[in-house]
Amino acid sequence: MRIVNAPPPNYIAISDRFKLAKLKDFNPVFAYGDIIYNPTGDPISEDLMIHEEVHSRQQMEIGVEEWWNLYLESDSFRLEQEIEAYSAQYQYICQHGNREMRRKELDRLASNLASGLYGSIIKKKDALELIQA
Repeated sequence: MRIVNAPPPNYIAISDRFKLAKLKDFNPVFAYGDIIYNPTGDPISEDLMIHEEVHSRQQMEIGVEEWWNLYLESDSFRLEQEIEAYSAQYQYICQHGNREMRRKELDRLASNLASGLYGSIIKKKDALELIQA
């Protein structure tokens, strides 16, 4: 996937929906088709690349704009899509990290999924279970 250090084409809609300006300690990246948009230009880890590649594939299956419309409007769709992406990300971490790293990263991933970044659509304890499933 190509990386572009800029906001995605639908950044205003994303920012409005999730109040990105109010979120602290997050530097989100966004898959939009086969491009990863990285507004901050911060380095992207290998496990995050896996996560975004899942979203790219998901988008290609139903169409990029349709995917984003559903993602922004439907909590259940967003959760389903994120569980798949976070699970793939965690599997990558399990293959490349030690036990302590796996434990820390699972906690971080579950905290992220349960955060306002995604509209607080799941409790952390539930996210922990679903990411590992």
